[in-house]
Amino acid sequence: MPERFLNIDIALRGNDFRFTLFSAGRRICPEMNLAVRMVALKTFDWKLPNGIAPEDMDMTEKFGVTLCKAEPLVAIPPRSYGYK
Repeated sequence: MPERFLNIDIALRGNDFRFTLFSAGRRICPEMNLAVRMVALKTFDWKLPNGIAPEDMDMTEKFGVTLCKAEPLVAIPPRSYGYK
């Protein structure tokens, strides 16, 4: 997260216009929630379970309304040491 947004207490939605990174009102960024979650996911150092190599992962897809993996991904998310 950019340093200018650390240690400040503001809402992402509403009338607090100090945080206009995602715009506001009717033209607010539709992917704001995704962006916030992506930043949160970036704070983890992702690892696969013991004994599983990336090339051994089953990437088979399953058809549906949305395309998803037939077997769910199992990953271990220890917290990144660099995150405050």
